[in-house]
Amino acid sequence: MIYLLRHGQTHFNLERRIEGSLDSPLTSLGREQMRAAGERLRGMLAPETLNGEAEYQILSSPQPRAHQSALILREAMGADKPVITDARLAEVGCGSWEKHHYASICARDPLVEEEPTFLSAWAHHCLDGEGLDTAVERLWCWLRWAGNARLIVVGHGISGAILRALYAGEGRDAMLAHHTIEPDCIHRLERGWVEEIAVD
Repeated sequence: MIYLLRHGQTHFNLERRIEGSLDSPLTSLGREQMRAAGERLRGMLAPETLNGEAEYQILSSPQPRAHQSALILREAMGADKPVITDARLAEVGCGSWEKHHYASICARDPLVEEEPTFLSAWAHHCLDGEGLDTAVERLWCWLRWAGNARLIVVGHGISGAILRALYAGEGRDAMLAHHTIEPDCIHRLERGWVEEIAVD
C-alpha cells in the first residue's frame, strides 16, 4: 500500500510560478499543511505501522521542498525512521517554463490555456521539458520497484498525477485528464485502486 502526498505550498506555488526541476522554500501554510497531513496519517494508521515491525517506510523526492515536507510529516506522525530520498520521485522538468507565471505561458501561447489540465498542457506544449514518455518510464520504473511495500511517499503535483494514473492502469488520454495533486489530500494506492482522502 502506498500513501501518496504532494509537498506543502511553496513560494513559487503561492506566486503561481512553475517550479519543475527548480525549488523554492515552503511557506508557513505549506509547513502547516504537512503537519496536518502527518496528524491525519497518525490517526489513520495503527501504532505498530509508525514505529514497529510493520511500519511504513517514508520516501520523498530529493528536491528540498519535498524532502523538507517529508521531515515535517514524519515528525507530526510520530515516526522515527529516516526519510529516504529517491530521484525517480522528482518533479518533471518543465524546461523554459520554469520560473515563469503560468498566466504568462498562456498569454504567449493561447493553446496552452485551452488544455483541460496542467499535465495535458505540459505534455503537449512544453517542448523543451522532460517529456511525458520519459517521465512515465521513470515513474513506472519506481512503481515496479515499490511492488507491495508499505510506503508513505511525498512527491510533487505533476509526477504524482502520473503515478496515480499508472497505478490505476489508465491509458494516456485518461492520464492527461488528471489534475495535479494538492497538499490538502492524501491518495491511498492499494490493489490497483486510488482513493482520495481529505486532510481536515
